[in-house]
Amino acid sequence: MSVASLFRLEGKVALVTGASSGIGLAIAEALAASGAKVVLVARRAAELAAAAKKIGAAAAALPSDLADRQALFECAARAPSCFGAPDILVNAAGVNIRRPMLEITERDWDATMRINLEAPFFLAQRLAPAMIARRWGRILNVASLQSVRAFNNSGPYGASKGGLAQLTRAQAE
Repeated sequence: MSVASLFRLEGKVALVTGASSGIGLAIAEALAASGAKVVLVARRAAELAAAAKKIGAAAAALPSDLADRQALFECAARAPSCFGAPDILVNAAGVNIRRPMLEITERDWDATMRINLEAPFFLAQRLAPAMIARRWGRILNVASLQSVRAFNNSGPYGASKGGLAQLTRAQAE
């Protein structure tokens, strides 16, 4: 048995948020390279389609604005139609609005919390029951150093990622 075979994911389905670029895309590519079918989720449809094309037949694009709770619920409901119910959920979508705290608007705060904290909670809440029924599933939440250390002009982001770190611990219980 090779070391690489320990990480094979044939027969598994992963849903990755923030998959049109950056960390989310890199994770989606790695999961596909390991044999998983990957459902790519992001709000930018053109970039998402390009990412799915780059990955190939193992990927399906599912455009969704995770800041919109109804769109998020629809995304979770539609995801199984791509390759089956996800076995793996990767919450990599994130937004960091960099402004001084006194300039942060309610809209800035709400968007940050919805994408960085609420979306991971509600996606897991909707996708975990199928994982539990199969007795196999993984949820990966991409946090940040700002989960434990404050950075200038990044208060809402740090608060959301600190919350995500705690949510991850709670989900593991």
